[in-house]
Amino acid sequence: MTLNPKYTLVHDDSSLKQLLYHLQFYDIAAVDTEADPMYHYEIKLCLIQITIGETHWLVDTLAGLDLSPIFTSKAMKHIILHGADYDLRLLWKNFKYSPVSVFDTMLAAKFLGEKKLGLVDLVYKYFQEVLEKDKQKSDWTLRPLPAEMCRYAMNDTVFLHELCALLGEQLLQKNRFHWLKEMGAYLLQVTQIPSPEKKEPWRIIGSHRLSAKSLNLLKHLWYWREKEAKKLDRPSYKVLAPGFMLNLVKRITPHQDFDPSILPKLPKSFTAKRLESFYNTLRTAFSVKKESYPSPYKHPPPPELLPEVKLLDQLKTIRNQKAESLQIDPSIIANRPQLIALATRPPFSWEERFSQAHLMNFQIDLWQKILNENELL
Repeated sequence: MTLNPKYTLVHDDSSLKQLLYHLQFYDIAAVDTEADPMYHYEIKLCLIQITIGETHWLVDTLAGLDLSPIFTSKAMKHIILHGADYDLRLLWKNFKYSPVSVFDTMLAAKFLGEKKLGLVDLVYKYFQEVLEKDKQKSDWTLRPLPAEMCRYAMNDTVFLHELCALLGEQLLQKNRFHWLKEMGAYLLQVTQIPSPEKKEPWRIIGSHRLSAKSLNLLKHLWYWREKEAKKLDRPSYKVLAPGFMLNLVKRITPHQDFDPSILPKLPKSFTAKRLESFYNTLRTAFSVKKESYPSPYKHPPPPELLPEVKLLDQLKTIRNQKAESLQIDPSIIANRPQLIALATRPPFSWEERFSQAHLMNFQIDLWQKILNENELL
């Protein structure tokens, strides 16, 4: 176990065959992924790093290989990940792959009360090795991949097997391993559920204060930006940043008609056909009749049931006391929405409140102890 290990790049049938041969001899694999959210319109899964035993593999997911046998192999039934949510979503979206179980080293560290949860911090604490993160924002679609990027990617799985063993032993000693097991099972379920599509995705953060006229302008700008970004194969924010869009519509809203002179300084890339297309979009937006403007943001009505303030404060206090005694983050016992649900009547029984708060079984066990200790049961 060392930094910058020797690895095999899986990019052709021969190297894939080698990997599949090795995967049949192991019961668990350490896994990581690299994607490219900063360089292309659609996020691409570019690499899968796999460490099994003393061997390390970089799987090129853009090489046009049939990778499906990897995900039905013995070793990939149980995997170790650090910060599993994002990787599991990528793997499910791209390969419909979900393991039987996952050991998330970040969650394990959180359940043990570690203050710093990053892989860099944990590797330094437990192995006195320094992981570099200077390639984190690299373009992982580059081919051939530079050697330094390959080494960087491979280092993310080198320590996971040993870290899993160390953290797992501590969880067993503290009788918290079942916490991780339950949370892992939950992650495997939720990461298979696609994010719901927004009905009006152009209502970006900060647009809730805009007038109907401004929202109309923003809507046209947003759809123009998406069309340009897709055509250029670039992230949308690199065509027009959200903050720039908001400032632009605020500046031009007071005007009755479009005139290029009312615009702020535009990006240097706005030349020729793109600039004319941009102007035409704004001309079209200004020509829309008022009755067709989008509706301004409306504050949702207050909930019919509100938490009991005194009970909420009491639950928060005893939760924090319990968390301090266990040396864990209070949110593990219950986050704020869960606390509010617990303090809201009806329902009146604690069992019903546990259900209303969507507590996991290990959280319910903790709360039963907390409530019993404070004579609230």
